[in-house]
Amino acid sequence: MLTLPGLPAPAQAAPRAAGLRTFPVQGTDLSVDLLPGAAATVLLYAVRRFHYEIGALHAGDLAGDPGGTIVDIRPGWYPAGGRGNLLPHELTVVRDIVAQCDGLLAWGGDDPRTPREGRFRVAVAPAGHGLRALAGRLDADAVHPGRRVGAGIALPFTPARVRRAESIRRGAGPVQ
Repeated sequence: MLTLPGLPAPAQAAPRAAGLRTFPVQGTDLSVDLLPGAAATVLLYAVRRFHYEIGALHAGDLAGDPGGTIVDIRPGWYPAGGRGNLLPHELTVVRDIVAQCDGLLAWGGDDPRTPREGRFRVAVAPAGHGLRALAGRLDADAVHPGRRVGAGIALPFTPARVRRAESIRRGAGPVQ
């Protein structure tokens, strides 16, 4: 790579971690590199719900991290450090997504230091039993959406779901 004296070197893409796979995002033409298994299932659930319940995602609206356990949705719309970029009903959906993931998925808007309102992060060890159990419930819901097997169908505005989301939010830790 050629660099000229006095000019900064061109930006380099972060190296991709070994073992990542490219996954399509249901309902879109997008794909994202994620850690296969439970982490991918949970993150794709969050992205899919965002796409269907908040706003359709298009090219450039989704980025994964090199470790495969974080997705950033619309990074240009939700810049690091920004707050208040989601409408109230959108915030309710985001909180419900986290609640339906039993708090094992963290939302970047809850980070007290540098919020990232478009970020979702696996908040536990990707190989942990709890995350695998959650992924199994989410998979079961995808196969049998009418049954109350796992996280349930998307009804984020019911009083019980709003209360559950708020209780998980109060116990939320920072997203990195």
